[in-house]
Amino acid sequence: MFKNKKLSLAVKQSLLITSVMGVTTSLTANAQTTEENTEAPIEKIQVTGSHIKRVDLESVSPVTVITAESIKLSGDTTVADVLRNSSINTFGSFRGQSGYGSGASASSEVNLRGLGAGATLVLMDGRRLPGLGYDGGSSSDMSMIPMSIVERIEILRDGASAIYGSDAVAGVINIITKKEFDGVEFGYNFEDPSVDGGNSSQYNFAAGLTSDRGSIVFIAEHANTQEVTDVAVNGDFADGSYSTYSPVANFLGDSADTFAYNTDLCGEVTDTSIESDRCGYYYGNSTWLYGASEKNSIMTKIAYELTDSITFNSRFSAQQTSTDTRYAATPVSTSSVTIDSDNAMNPYGEDGNIYFRTASLGTRDTTTEKTTFELVTGLEGYSSFAGNDWDWQINYQRTNAKEEVFNYNLVNDTVVQDLIDTEQLDLFNVQGLSTEDWSSYNAELLDLARHTGTYQSTQKRDIIDASISGEVFANDFMRVSAVVGAEYSHLDFEQISDPESGLGFISGGSGGDDVYATRKRQSYFTEVAIELPHDVEISGALRYDGYELEGDTGAEISTADFSDTVPKLGISWRPSESLLLRASWGEAFRTPTMSEMFASISYSFPSAYDTYYCDTQGNASSDTSYCSTTQQHLTYYGGNPNLKPENSESLTLGLVYDVTDDFSVELSYYQYDYENKIEDIDVDDLIAADLDGTSSNIVRDSNGQILSITSGYTNYAQVKTSGLDLTADYRVPTSIGEFGVNLELSHVISYEEEGIEWSGELFYPDNRGNVTLDWNDGDKWTASWRTLFIGSHGDTYYDYYQYADNYFKHNVTVSYQVNENLLMSAGINNVTDELIEYDPGVWRGYDDALYDPLGRTLNLRLQASF
Repeated sequence: MFKNKKLSLAVKQSLLITSVMGVTTSLTANAQTTEENTEAPIEKIQVTGSHIKRVDLESVSPVTVITAESIKLSGDTTVADVLRNSSINTFGSFRGQSGYGSGASASSEVNLRGLGAGATLVLMDGRRLPGLGYDGGSSSDMSMIPMSIVERIEILRDGASAIYGSDAVAGVINIITKKEFDGVEFGYNFEDPSVDGGNSSQYNFAAGLTSDRGSIVFIAEHANTQEVTDVAVNGDFADGSYSTYSPVANFLGDSADTFAYNTDLCGEVTDTSIESDRCGYYYGNSTWLYGASEKNSIMTKIAYELTDSITFNSRFSAQQTSTDTRYAATPVSTSSVTIDSDNAMNPYGEDGNIYFRTASLGTRDTTTEKTTFELVTGLEGYSSFAGNDWDWQINYQRTNAKEEVFNYNLVNDTVVQDLIDTEQLDLFNVQGLSTEDWSSYNAELLDLARHTGTYQSTQKRDIIDASISGEVFANDFMRVSAVVGAEYSHLDFEQISDPESGLGFISGGSGGDDVYATRKRQSYFTEVAIELPHDVEISGALRYDGYELEGDTGAEISTADFSDTVPKLGISWRPSESLLLRASWGEAFRTPTMSEMFASISYSFPSAYDTYYCDTQGNASSDTSYCSTTQQHLTYYGGNPNLKPENSESLTLGLVYDVTDDFSVELSYYQYDYENKIEDIDVDDLIAADLDGTSSNIVRDSNGQILSITSGYTNYAQVKTSGLDLTADYRVPTSIGEFGVNLELSHVISYEEEGIEWSGELFYPDNRGNVTLDWNDGDKWTASWRTLFIGSHGDTYYDYYQYADNYFKHNVTVSYQVNENLLMSAGINNVTDELIEYDPGVWRGYDDALYDPLGRTLNLRLQASF
């Protein structure tokens, strides 16, 4: 007969020592057994990557476990930082900056394996989090998750749509919240970076009670962070931070080849200077890199045994954030601004176009407010049937998420044009006023054109699910466990911008991508695990998801129906007590988002280099202001109701080896083939394809410069990637305490997109890793030195940027247990103040998805428990 497997010594140690480790990867459970009739029952647990409860922590898929205690010593103070610094966040992940619209400036994402934030499924206690409004609910905002509720973070490094459904293409991140806590706890965290601004304070409170029948936990957190200006990082008048949309207007006559402007004003008006044949404006002197934020959150978690076999579970959580960001004063650029030759305010005597910025109205300030309410409630229990025990559960989840964005000091182009046509606005100082009087005169008039843009997204989602699992069959040869379940979901999604922005005559923001859509989903799933002799286990999973979608594209009500059934197979084998070999293969998919399918026409201003005008026509040297990688282009976007689901196939091979009781190693090979990937056609790709200036997607003026670009979504991209993950942990007990070394390393063998190999190229590092050295005296002191490593990159492409050298970021943390009630920790992140710049000295000439631009940062943490 089969005998229960206990957790291996390595696993037990990894769970006990996480207070002094940076990252822990769950390790294999050795096949240590004793006779069943003398062994106490071992509780089965459910781990991320399977619905079947097991004795073993390990399954056929690799899972990285990061505990709350290890996070405290890592130097990371937010969930977003923890995930951003993981080596499997291969090429970095988006961190909101001022200048991004629709709430993106206040968001943080995670991007496992570089397959896109939408290809990473994020769960909390095994349940889906609401997605971000600006990308149609595809990805989750990591900055909304309060650190104080986290018990551990489990990262499944494998495709898992057969287990969890859509979006689990690259992997799954499961935030496990605290569920049992006795007493009261107060916490305070403070961070102070070396750049001006960016100071953050975090206060948290926790209270809990546990009894024989159940437990209740309440956690509250308040956090605030100061803004960081671009000047604090790059200095003032940084290269690349100027624009030819200046407060001192530039004029281009219909028959002229060069621009004209008031030379007396240029240089006198704040942040203006002569740039080539135009008056330029250094917008980088007024922008913020990161906004100022305030966050509040609460969570209540209840578990109560109604009977010996039925437990009631409930979790209620609420998060609220408010973020203020700042970008440069509005360029009047959405519509062409013209002036007639006979206009009294035209000193140049010919018809022409005007290019200027409304600096007198102030900077473009944005306030983003997000609120999320979530209730999860359900019953779980066990029943005996046909001689076997069966675990069952039924749950209901309700999520309300709302994002509101207010964009201040935008400009109504039609009002500006009216002020010019009625000869009121004096952009060229025809009246001969002093600089101060000229600015005041125009400011009063331009105030009539001031506009506040609004954006709002709401998501209301209901999920009902149920499952039953247990041992189906057992004899002397095999043991078969299985789970079957079903899930129903209904999502209402709305995304609305103010009508004026939607009509396309408001400069300085984005709008018009309104979405009114619903999505219904029915899912049915099953999973089987077969235990065979010689410690061989075979597992399989199958899941069906059927979708019904309906949305208003602005022109018509569109509907779509699609379904997918995806399998997953795995096998594991323990040839010895210390060695586990495993392999898994599976298919995955991602459904199109509401925005991708049903968004009405919107516009934005991405930056791109115009190869046709600058290179083909030979204007690069004579028009350096326009011929720049920072030149913005008016671009229109819209939804595509004919989109199909994305599909992926993944393969994982690996081993876990307990070399000794104190030394363990895990090695995994991964491979993904990601097809039908939905992309908004990149502006750079559209421009590159416009070899002769006749592309139907690009409108140009008589000189060949771009006036507007039309883009959109389509199923066309394919990504293939493969690589290796290595994790090792070594513990060394000594007379002065225990020392430990933990290694996490990922190597990208290949990352191929549309036939182009990107691994090792700029922005695509092929090596990332973390090494943690730790020590504890077994009583009061713990210390940790963590080194984050990003390998060099930038061999072939983007040769106009600088090669990125190897990057090492060192975090040091020391903790002291003052008494049984008080714990103190202090540390320094980025001890050597490292920052890799791919374009040194240039405004935002670094990749903050990979590197931290805030410099050396001091942190302090106090925790009082009673």
